[in-house]
Formats: sequence, C-alpha cells, structure tokens
Amino acid sequence: MNRLEGKVALISGTAKGQGAEKVALFAAEGAQVIFGDILDDLGLEVEKKSRPLVKMPNIYIWM
Repeated sequence: MNRLEGKVALISGTAKGQGAEKVALFAAEGAQVIFGDILDDLGLEVEKKSRPLVKMPNIYIWM
C-alpha cells in the first residue's frame, strides 16, 4: 500500500519477535527503516529478509 513511502522509521530491539515484525511491516509499507539490536547475527538476518521489501536500502546498526 505504501502508506509510509518517503518516511523514515527508527526502531530498536529488532533482532527477533515484535521488533523484527515491525521492520517487515514498516518496510512493506514503503518506509526506509533504520534499526538495530545488540544481537548482531540475528539483526543482520532481519536486514537480509527486509531487502526485497524496500526501494531504498534499510540500515542495520549494531547497538
């Protein structure tokens, strides 16, 4: 639907569970998502899964 196209979302705690779902939902709605977690390996997996959903690349940050 792209309700968030042109918007940027900043989300922390995104390596699993609700945080990972938020990344997917925001990306699917067109937002560029900047997100991070202390669980680096899991966070990188979330970033890889979100790539096909967005026009602009999402940014993952290890916290």
